[in-house]
Amino acid sequence: MESKPPYHWAKQQEHITETLSATHDPYKEWHPDPQGYFLIRINRTKKRIEAGFVTPKHVITKIIYGTNAIALYHTIIRKKLLSRLEHAAYLGKELYKAELALQYGKDYRQEVPLRFPELKEKVKLREKS
Repeated sequence: MESKPPYHWAKQQEHITETLSATHDPYKEWHPDPQGYFLIRINRTKKRIEAGFVTPKHVITKIIYGTNAIALYHTIIRKKLLSRLEHAAYLGKELYKAELALQYGKDYRQEVPLRFPELKEKVKLREKS
């Protein structure tokens, strides 16, 4: 007997009232989270992502670790370690970058794009054919 998934997909309807072009000004729109901030790194020896919670006085008080971004950011949210939506979005992006870097053996640096030079070569080869 096949079990049903715990969710139901609703039929979508379209009623678009506005189309917005996405923009971001990192200087005007950056606001520190009063809770603190996170320093993210990969620990290759232990094969995990580590996020250090840093207080507004720049003291690391907690380490949250795991192997995937979802587990880390859900733990951070559950423990109420952030208070701003843009901080949560930023953290999700950075933790997923760290997960990809760990999974594919890439270097990870917070706030620096991941580099996949081998993919650029594949794209170049496809463009030449």
